[in-house]
Amino acid sequence: MAFDINKLSGGSPPGGGKIIEPRKIFSTLVRNPRFRRPSDEQGEVLDAWFEKRNRSDNTLKMNTGSGKTLVGLLALQSSLNEGAGPAVYVTPDNYLASQVIQEAKDLGISTTENPRDSAYLSGKAILVINVYKLINGKSVFGVGAEGKKLPIGSLIIDDAHACLSVVNEQFTLKIPNEHPAYSQLLKLFEDDLRTQSETGLLDVKANDPQAIVPVPFWAWKNKQTDAIKILHQHRDDNGFAFVWPLLKEVCPLCLCVFGGRGLEIAPRCLPIDEIASFVSAKRKIYMTATLADDGVLISHFQADPDCVTSPIKPKGAGEIGDRMILAPQEINPSLTFDEVKKLVVDISKTHNVVVIVPSGRRALVWSDVASQTLNAANIESGVSKLKAGQQGITVLVNKYDGVDLPGDACRLLVIDGLPEYSGSSNESKWPRWTGPTYSLLVKCKSLSKAWAAASAPERTTALSCC
Repeated sequence: MAFDINKLSGGSPPGGGKIIEPRKIFSTLVRNPRFRRPSDEQGEVLDAWFEKRNRSDNTLKMNTGSGKTLVGLLALQSSLNEGAGPAVYVTPDNYLASQVIQEAKDLGISTTENPRDSAYLSGKAILVINVYKLINGKSVFGVGAEGKKLPIGSLIIDDAHACLSVVNEQFTLKIPNEHPAYSQLLKLFEDDLRTQSETGLLDVKANDPQAIVPVPFWAWKNKQTDAIKILHQHRDDNGFAFVWPLLKEVCPLCLCVFGGRGLEIAPRCLPIDEIASFVSAKRKIYMTATLADDGVLISHFQADPDCVTSPIKPKGAGEIGDRMILAPQEINPSLTFDEVKKLVVDISKTHNVVVIVPSGRRALVWSDVASQTLNAANIESGVSKLKAGQQGITVLVNKYDGVDLPGDACRLLVIDGLPEYSGSSNESKWPRWTGPTYSLLVKCKSLSKAWAAASAPERTTALSCC
């Protein structure tokens, strides 16, 4: 007969009798004084999640700046206390991962960045990683036939909309036109591309960056043996190694698109079950503020449709601040960039202004007036400066979400154009500059009034329409 040590003390509930209600967990944490208590909005979401915590998938929808990170960390700590570990907190990039780690430290919650850390595996710390670490062809969690190399019990995908874009990229094999596989595949499908578009094929051969010609699905299917042979011989090349293991079993179901700069091969529906640890997690939580189409959670992450269609969100409108959104050139096409730029410079003398641009090339347009230009390498230190005091104009290069700029850190946000994408079956691919749009977001009433009272008659006329 097996010996049960729990019988010596009358047994114990899952989690060893630890507190599992998120609000009560918060009250027991040795935390930074800035955390007095969860806000009403956070409390409502935590209570609703706790009631539905045993569902395989939950979607949490909260406004930007309403404290999703605190909610996510308490939900994972609750899951650990209940015995539903190990727990993983996934972010779109390293910058957000560092923010989560700092938030957890201030809360008094243990974290680690090492998936093989015994504290993670034993459920004593939450693993915080970016989505690239989880989803790739050499994932430490195991890929395909490897099965589950490292377990996941509870999982949070933060900024799910941004993570979805990354996951699309991770499942897309991009082959530049200078790679030998490109010319081999072009030769294989040349006649099929010609039937699609004679001029399109000529543009592809001329390396026209705007050229896009898909391989007909019947041709891709009929020539699978030859196509896979070509791809297989390059499986260890740069660009292949971290994607091919995710695609090799579903290659016949993929879509292939040729362009002048390269080709892309991507599945129509993502085979996320190649990451077995992900799909087998007991609890998956998707947190987002801007996900318009919940259906992508089903097609991309195999989420339960019944769970996804009933998201958890606060009862009221929440902490939505005073904002005025303007598109000056849509209202008054006669406005020039120089006029908008001059007004932005004037406002930056008394308020922090952040300008988001889609590329380093566009950032050069603001370089003569910017106090700092931030990219992936220096964004953390640059944002800290914004939070610390007056910086004038800060330029963010191709960073449209996931940046926390509360209060005076940013009073005017300028979106100077957006990258346009085109490519194969998924959303991303090959950015193209669309030109300036000069959208502006003003975060306080006093600044909105100052803007409307600007001296240029064209601005006054334009803004009076808002």
